[in-house]
Amino acid sequence: MKPKHLIIASVLLFGSLWGLSELGIGEIAFLNDVPRAPFLTAAGIFFLVLTRRLWDVPGSSLALGALASAFKFVQHPVWGCKIAAVLMVGAIFDVGMTILRARRADGTQAASGTPSLRTALVRAPIVAFVSFVLFGYFARYVLLNPYWSMAGKMIDYQFVQGPIAAALAVPAAYAGVRAAERLRAASVLWDTGQWLTYRITAVSSGVAGVVVALALRY
Repeated sequence: MKPKHLIIASVLLFGSLWGLSELGIGEIAFLNDVPRAPFLTAAGIFFLVLTRRLWDVPGSSLALGALASAFKFVQHPVWGCKIAAVLMVGAIFDVGMTILRARRADGTQAASGTPSLRTALVRAPIVAFVSFVLFGYFARYVLLNPYWSMAGKMIDYQFVQGPIAAALAVPAAYAGVRAAERLRAASVLWDTGQWLTYRITAVSSGVAGVVVALALRY
């Protein structure tokens, strides 16, 4: 396993990019009157698979979701349900990968939650669909958001947008696996200067992300 500070740098980098994609894709979809949730979830799956392929660390996927969801606080108005939706995707993905790791630890395989290509392609659509179903009930009965009490809104979100998100999650997971493979192959040859550049890029992405998010708000 790489040093902890490199894992933190990766979470900061890809969590910030996920948060920015939430803002950017969300704005574009809103302006064009297109349901944004399936596309936002697919973007999240891409970054979750990418990061988990790089670092097999339980809790890292939840941390990624937490960082991405934090960007929602700079939107106006701030909607708790949108923050919760991003967190839920990260949490469900993290639980699934942690369970996979535990099962392998009890068997003959090495204890690794790192998803293979096949595992990612199978689990990604499940994570996407389950997150839509659970979030619909969570928003309606826990957050008590009146939007979800409107006729047909929750059903449309769960069983129309949910399957669309599941379908989009497959190519997103594939892209995440391939991107991770390319980055891992390149990083083997990196020297100290290149690793330092990676860390600086990670920190810069967080700072730039906040600046861009604030610019979109105001």
